[in-house]
Amino acid sequence: MTLSRWPALLIVLSILAALGFSLSRLSGSVDTDILSLLPADTHDPVLADAVRRASDAASNRVVFAIEGGAAAERQTARMELSEALAATERFHPMDEEGEALWRWLFAHRTSLLCEADRETLEAGHGDTIAQEALRQWYGPASVGFGGLVSQDPLLLTNRLLNCVLPGASAPSAAGAEIVSGTIEGSVYRLDVQDDVAGAVQGWRDTWEERGLSLTRGGALFHAAYGAAQARFEVTFIGGVTLCVLLFLYWTMFRSFRAPVLALFMVASALATGLAVVLAVFGTIHVMALVFGAALIGMVVDYTTYYLVTGLGGAPGTPDERRDRLFRPLTLGMLTSAGAFAALLVFPVPAFQQVALFGMSGLVMAWAGTLWLVPHLEGGRTETGPGAIRVAHHAEGFLSRSPRGPVIWAVAGVALLAAFLGWRYGEVLDDVRGLQDPSPVLAAEEAHLRALTGFAPSTVFILVRGTSPDAVVREEENLLAALPPEDRDAVVLAASRIDPSATRSRETEALIRARLLDPHLDALAGELGVASEGTYESGSDGTVDLPAIAASLRGETDGTAWSIVPVRRAIELPDAAAGERAPWIIVEPASLYSGLFAEYRRLATLAVAGALLATGLLLVLLERRLPVLRALLPALLATLATPPLVMALGIPFSFFSAMGLFLVVGAGVDYAIFQREPSHPESRWTRAGIVLAALMTCISVGMLGFSSVLPVRSFGVTVAVGIFLSLVLSPLARGRTSEVDVGDGV
Repeated sequence: MTLSRWPALLIVLSILAALGFSLSRLSGSVDTDILSLLPADTHDPVLADAVRRASDAASNRVVFAIEGGAAAERQTARMELSEALAATERFHPMDEEGEALWRWLFAHRTSLLCEADRETLEAGHGDTIAQEALRQWYGPASVGFGGLVSQDPLLLTNRLLNCVLPGASAPSAAGAEIVSGTIEGSVYRLDVQDDVAGAVQGWRDTWEERGLSLTRGGALFHAAYGAAQARFEVTFIGGVTLCVLLFLYWTMFRSFRAPVLALFMVASALATGLAVVLAVFGTIHVMALVFGAALIGMVVDYTTYYLVTGLGGAPGTPDERRDRLFRPLTLGMLTSAGAFAALLVFPVPAFQQVALFGMSGLVMAWAGTLWLVPHLEGGRTETGPGAIRVAHHAEGFLSRSPRGPVIWAVAGVALLAAFLGWRYGEVLDDVRGLQDPSPVLAAEEAHLRALTGFAPSTVFILVRGTSPDAVVREEENLLAALPPEDRDAVVLAASRIDPSATRSRETEALIRARLLDPHLDALAGELGVASEGTYESGSDGTVDLPAIAASLRGETDGTAWSIVPVRRAIELPDAAAGERAPWIIVEPASLYSGLFAEYRRLATLAVAGALLATGLLLVLLERRLPVLRALLPALLATLATPPLVMALGIPFSFFSAMGLFLVVGAGVDYAIFQREPSHPESRWTRAGIVLAALMTCISVGMLGFSSVLPVRSFGVTVAVGIFLSLVLSPLARGRTSEVDVGDGV
């Protein structure tokens, strides 16, 4: 009998369609926002937008310090570095930001005051401000007589620039030239990192030989460090994994066609999963992509199960081999898909994406293995020495049927290990512990702090209001209620640049009554300029609010909000009795850590739900309770894996919990194949189980060598869990499920 080609043709067309759709939609569709991991029923869109805005503002700032050599050399080097960075079209120097800010302050110089000047005028000492302006015009550090003297003789704009926005101007340091600015685009994009790194390296190649040194500061360089590590690890670990898998397949099948088929099915499953998620959600979370890549281990299993049916000149046509594999492979696919389906009940979009990715990828792997691989395998393969050795050892262990006392003893040990692990093991939710920072970058930033005070902080106060005007008033009330020591912790406040209409009118009246009317004419006479019309009321409205202030405000779902960056967490004043405070202090690191803790608990519940869903599906498909025995290996492996991983010094985290999903899916697959009725080629079935487990342990377990803790914990969890599932798989068979071992191996 010959295989029908129509199913294979439909599968190929589906793969091509999925690949084309994925490539056309993937660009710009990857969600990396951790807040999108929040459960939908507790998601705070205002908080999400504010955190994103504050994180972007903090992460996009970069500062460089050039030291060594003569002052003239440093200035030349500074110009070359600025030009090289500007040439990337990613860097915007602080000078541009300062110019826009100066234009705004100049246009509103009669309606803005810093707090110190307000106190001076309220105390009736406007002459102090006038005398300071006169000294600046005639002093050694004079700004020089130009057009400004006739437009702002009191130098109100300069006073605003220096005191309304502490820390807004470019940092400076003695004996060093400072280059500072912002990066356009996400600093976590590889192309942005590469462009900036290339400009910096080009500068170093020229100037470090002349005795100058460069110190860097900013989130971009930490992101680039992590990306460089990831690139090296992906290349090294991926290369080693590929070599090991090719060698393993060669020893099993004496053919490179087998691994090529396996890799083809992996790519097909991943493309299908990606296309389905993009079609349903429009975007895909990066966590779903990472987890989808880990799906490789399960997808490879399906192709391996079919290929081993052709070992050793096994009898039967491709149709017969497929029919023999159809029932266990289908049951394994349905139970694994059921485990993923458990994620759909959780109100977390990223969980639902993982569920769709896994389910659709498994269905494609199942269909491709049964109806496409038989056309591509090229007939039966030779039996390599690895296959004979694996089958021999598999017969020696996996063909046994454990008795009741053994099962209860194993279950007891697993429960005890789980109890001890959860009682004494370490759990990690703090995002600051997920990756060690570069010691070189940490030392450079410490040096920059000593030079310039550069210390980016993501801590901020979130203020909410019913309208844009209301949120400005709430922010002004907050700043007025802060004690002086906490007010000094405020880095920026948009209301200091663009206050409410009421505040602007009050300020303008104060400046007019206490400064302009009594002191302007005398100062203008000293400077030899006319005072009439010098300070006209208000602005002509042609100057846009600077981005530095506009970026601190927003509106989400009808709620206006503003963020007030602060250098540290401070205690906020309470609201009026019976009212809810319109402001909260936000520490993103603590927020993210809390999210990871909640997410870890959700993921653990989802694993339990996956086990339950798998059990229910087995009962529905088999219609008999003894089939639940197939769930025993995965259940025990899931219980025992976390404490064993913690005993290896790797704390349990959200990433560990997600690794348990693969343990559930693969463990049930091994158990189902173990429970299959005996047949003459059962020894190759058990060899296929061992080979599938080895493939998964190698492909995912190699991640355990990563320097990034989330990746390492995921890889080690999967490797330990898969190994336990394999070792415990004989528990799935009952006393009457004796397997015919066949003739010699």
